[in-house]
Amino acid sequence: MSLEDRSQNPSFEDAQGTRSNPPITQVDQALARARYEQSHPAKSSQGNYTESLFSGPSGLQDESSIYGGMSTYSYDSTRDLSAYFRDIDGRRFLNQESTYMLPTDESEFWRLDKQHAAMLVALGNLYACPDLVESVLAPREGESIEIADIGCGTGTWAISMARRFPHTQVVGIDIAPVPINPDQLPPNVQFELDDINSGLPRHGGKFNLVHMRCVGGGLPDYAQGITYAAQCLKPGGLLLIVEFDMSFYAEDMVSSQKMATPNQPTGSWLQRYFYEFRWAYALNGTDIFQAEEMLDHGLWGHSLLDACGAGSVFLPIGPWPQSSDSEESQRLRFSGILVKQNFKKILHSFQIGMKKNGIPQPVLDEWVRNCEQELESLNIHSWQRLRLLWGKRNGVDPPLGPTASSPTGAETGSNSLDLSPSTWVPHKQIHIYHTLEDAQKARKQKVDTIGEVAEPAALKPT
Repeated sequence: MSLEDRSQNPSFEDAQGTRSNPPITQVDQALARARYEQSHPAKSSQGNYTESLFSGPSGLQDESSIYGGMSTYSYDSTRDLSAYFRDIDGRRFLNQESTYMLPTDESEFWRLDKQHAAMLVALGNLYACPDLVESVLAPREGESIEIADIGCGTGTWAISMARRFPHTQVVGIDIAPVPINPDQLPPNVQFELDDINSGLPRHGGKFNLVHMRCVGGGLPDYAQGITYAAQCLKPGGLLLIVEFDMSFYAEDMVSSQKMATPNQPTGSWLQRYFYEFRWAYALNGTDIFQAEEMLDHGLWGHSLLDACGAGSVFLPIGPWPQSSDSEESQRLRFSGILVKQNFKKILHSFQIGMKKNGIPQPVLDEWVRNCEQELESLNIHSWQRLRLLWGKRNGVDPPLGPTASSPTGAETGSNSLDLSPSTWVPHKQIHIYHTLEDAQKARKQKVDTIGEVAEPAALKPT
């Protein structure tokens, strides 16, 4: 269904046409500016990637046909800042062509680090399925254990993993310089400028763990991004994906939260605002609606991945949940406060991208006021969901690229790999889906309870 068709049929949920009825002070800003200006020098592959990694009789190609020309680019913040960023309405955005619609400035760095903290509290760890993660990252004689964080943002997760697993080598990859003072980095972490949308051929078959978190806004084709990430894994290596669901859940953590519309005046303005933002993202060149459906169904059936699993982490929007269990109560309260603070920032960060797609500023201001009132009153109890997806690189194809190597003593045949599924049993705000059928059932419950949706403002004629 085209965007034009959808504008005539606003009662839908996904791209298949499924129908359903504390402030930052000047001192903080100065410190953040210093942190930003001391960005770590980064390297990037600038070669052309135009050939299929799976073509040819052996499934591999020679180096020249895969990589084209290779060059190294070292980032210097004082010399090159203007090449990467531009200012719009007082906020800093990426200068290069990208579907990413959020700012890349000091205020946004603070928000992202707070978002990281909320995820950490809600998940209870730096990663899902800890049994699989700690197995693939266990030291092994004669093997270099390597981690990639694709779309690493501020670099917080990559640095935390480097400190937790000092025997590993960690690479953070992003299309923008990471705002980190290099003097404060662990010795086993580095950052690179690169774009997964062009593939990462020089990292083919290299990593024991590849992590992607909240990268959907920068991927015009999320399914292709997953394949590129999987190609970077050694056989038996683990892919972890964490992505926000940009629609919210009711108090039961099963049903969709009803959005505010003229016929549903008591509905959630947060649900409405994020729905409108999703449409702005769709018009900006992402496949967000198709990607949401795909991610809800997990990684089962991907040709490069086995031992798949999926889950949902539910974070309260505000500290409204109650529990008689002190540990659970503390987790819910802390994560709820952090999520609420994060939302108060991101509401304003969304506006510039939404204006770009034709939504007038007075309308945006009214929506933000309604959302802020909802956050302050907590009269609507909503959950934000984090999608968790994982799978292990199988041995169907050989490792990709001349730098790839198999784990010591392992062959590339899938029978020789440890492709055991996770046995993780988390706390009750994390729901695990062990099969595709489990994931499909959870999605159907969400879709069937959406209720009335508004006609997207970005699709209305101006």
